[in-house]
Amino acid sequence: MLGTRVLSGLCLIAVLLGVLYLDEWFAPWFPLWLLLSVLAMGAAAVELAGLLAAAGCRPSVNSVLGGVMAIVAANWMPHLADFLNARAQPSLLATEPPEPLAVLSWPLLTFVGVLMVSFVVQSVQFVKPGRTMATIASTLLVVAYIGLLGTFVVQMRWLEGPYHGLVPLIMLIATAKGADTGAYTVGRMAGKHKLWPSLSPNKTIEGAVGGMLFAVLAALLVTAMARDLLHLPALSGPEAVGFGLLVGLAAQLGDLMESMIKRDSERKDASSAVPGFGGVLDVLDSLLFAGPVGYAYWVAIGP
Repeated sequence: MLGTRVLSGLCLIAVLLGVLYLDEWFAPWFPLWLLLSVLAMGAAAVELAGLLAAAGCRPSVNSVLGGVMAIVAANWMPHLADFLNARAQPSLLATEPPEPLAVLSWPLLTFVGVLMVSFVVQSVQFVKPGRTMATIASTLLVVAYIGLLGTFVVQMRWLEGPYHGLVPLIMLIATAKGADTGAYTVGRMAGKHKLWPSLSPNKTIEGAVGGMLFAVLAALLVTAMARDLLHLPALSGPEAVGFGLLVGLAAQLGDLMESMIKRDSERKDASSAVPGFGGVLDVLDSLLFAGPVGYAYWVAIGP
């Protein structure tokens, strides 16, 4: 199990780094990042819809996929609009890129549209009382959980700086997955005291501490490589420690919240799509909670 998890993890890292490297040639369109986002978030949304269906909620899979894909597309719109506007008016080429908080209005407004459309769709399909509200609520939960939380991970790619948001994005992923790796490794090796047995009987306090340590080390490593080896703007040492602590905590909380969903659905994994991990949602769960925290931290404190 551990060997399979390590091998799958290395393959996922290789794919991610390859996508981010090749996509620099297509900035600011980032078509490979778009493709990866569509595949990952779409698969995670279908898995979450399946979990909620097992718990009796019956979300609309078509509405879930349509809503999540609409939000993914909305993440690209402000950047493409800014690029096309600059191309049409060359005098604006030197203007500042879109503000990192302003771009969030696009996926937020898209979610509002998804909410309204979900009500209209279910009204057309309405047959008898007792199911419609549960379908709407569970559909919007999936779209918000995957689409809105995932928005912050997607938007890290456009944060201002050399190579666009490559450093903050890699730092976010390394820190969140460092927390996952540390919690899993230390928990297996030295875990004795249960952390939250009602949600996840296998997670331990020792593993959580190990996850926090690994998260901080990952943040410091990415910062050191960016600043000292690549000579790119990065967080200072104390700022990186703060990033590691906050993002590491959020990542582990995200893992626990997905465990609650699986527990409520009486499932061990979201699916078996990723050997050693379970489903795509089991890979993304920590990032979905870590994304908003990391994005806000970088916008507020980043170089």
